[in-house]
Amino acid sequence: MSTSSRTPALPSDAERSLTGPTSGRRTAFVVGAVAVVLGLVVQLVGLPRLLGQPGDTSVGGTPLSSLSLPLALAIALGGLWVAGSLAAPRTGWRVVDIVVASVLGVAGGLLFVVWNANYATLSAPLSTVPAIALFGGVWLLPAVLGGLVIRKPGAAVYTELVAAVLSALVGNQWGFSTVWYGLIEGLGAEVVFAVLLYRRFGLPTAMVAGAVDGAVISLCDLLLSYPTTSTGWKLGYVVLLAVSGAVVAGAGSWALTRALAATGALAPLASGRTAARI
Repeated sequence: MSTSSRTPALPSDAERSLTGPTSGRRTAFVVGAVAVVLGLVVQLVGLPRLLGQPGDTSVGGTPLSSLSLPLALAIALGGLWVAGSLAAPRTGWRVVDIVVASVLGVAGGLLFVVWNANYATLSAPLSTVPAIALFGGVWLLPAVLGGLVIRKPGAAVYTELVAAVLSALVGNQWGFSTVWYGLIEGLGAEVVFAVLLYRRFGLPTAMVAGAVDGAVISLCDLLLSYPTTSTGWKLGYVVLLAVSGAVVAGAGSWALTRALAATGALAPLASGRTAARI
């Protein structure tokens, strides 16, 4: 009896290349779907009821009842990010990636410190109209910039979180909420890169990432800062914050990435070695 009759045939390289990605995409789809469903459950049921706590319980100065939407967004967007990471080619972080992302995050945090100190004065003339949302794109810039420069899963979240934590530690008018805002702002941009499987980093991608980020974070703003405004006011706010995100965070980050690449500062990274892909 020949050995070939007893030994199962191993899959060929071609077969592995077909089944591997397919399995990865199925897993990614399941992860993304479960995360979205869990996010909906958190929002519909409410965080106080899920935790068995009264709605006026405070967490870092924010009522627990007001954290249902942020948590729902974090779960849903986080799941989509993980799903995109699973479906994308495996690319681990290097030391240089961590260093550059950290530098970008610290720079973003310093930008936040200056912007926070002047925000009330600059935005005062528009404080009662939806156009105040046009100032929001500045807070989204580190997330999109980190994603464009590092080009690896988690870069947008990491860079935005570093900036937000630094802003909170230095001190600002929003306190601890700055940190979880930073998480959601990072996820809002990250999910766009994840959906594109971390393969597109041109101007259109940057602007879409900024716009989606603006639309996502506008929901938190409306819940916490403008809950009693009219439906038309709310819609205007969402649209204008998405526009601010697309222009300031999206196009702005794309221009900054090109400028940094031209200096040679990004030479160790893909963003510094290749032209932006569309």
